[in-house]
Amino acid sequence: MTRFDNQTVIVTGAGYGIGRGIAEHFAKKGASVAIFDLDEKTSKETEDIIVSSGGKAKSFPTDVSDYENVIRSVSNVRDHFGLVDVLVNNAGIRYVRRVLEIPNEEWNRTIAVNLTGMFYMVKAVVPMMQEKHRGKIVNVASISGLLGQNGRAAYGASKGGIIQFTRSLAVELGPEINVNAVAPGFVPGTGMMKEIDKDSKSSSWMVANTPVKRPGTPEDVAAAVAFLSSDEASFIAGVTLPVDGGFSASKYLVEGKF
Repeated sequence: MTRFDNQTVIVTGAGYGIGRGIAEHFAKKGASVAIFDLDEKTSKETEDIIVSSGGKAKSFPTDVSDYENVIRSVSNVRDHFGLVDVLVNNAGIRYVRRVLEIPNEEWNRTIAVNLTGMFYMVKAVVPMMQEKHRGKIVNVASISGLLGQNGRAAYGASKGGIIQFTRSLAVELGPEINVNAVAPGFVPGTGMMKEIDKDSKSSSWMVANTPVKRPGTPEDVAAAVAFLSSDEASFIAGVTLPVDGGFSASKYLVEGKF
């Protein structure tokens, strides 16, 4: 199994859900994990979970949409753990509204966190990777960036932008830095799926339209992220890997509520 001993990994949005699952996965594989999250309480909880299990982690409360905050946190990671080997851009928010009902500030906040935040993280971290002449970046997109969905105009636009940003980064930063993305599907209990989590009918519909007939887990996404961050994936660049149980390949119903 791939190990990440003596490697420093930053995971944004690691205070809960998929981000926490990714952070725990890398820690179990020997990495020193820097936990970035806007919520100081949940980021510290992730740190405590990892450390209590014998792993190495430290939380750095960070708003990825604030460039000065990002620069400061990344500098602190360097001081604490050393140069960064892997960057996992997972931080994100989502609102569910039809396009004409989206307040301007909600649209702007979605783009600022989901897309501009990745840009800021890349600007801050890539120079360290270039010092080492190697690095891995994995961006967390979504099947909402691959499919048109009701109520997902802002979120889908941000996630579609991530997919194109990933392609451009792979072209610009190769061969030293390897860049890819994952596109998770239905992963309950992560906060991003709260409107589906509380609606059993919608949850059942999602599972019924997923070929593997089960919801995803943070560990499913974490395993894919770890693979793309490993040397085994060194000839994979600029791709977006759906981690959705085949949902995006199936008979997705545009008329469906979700």
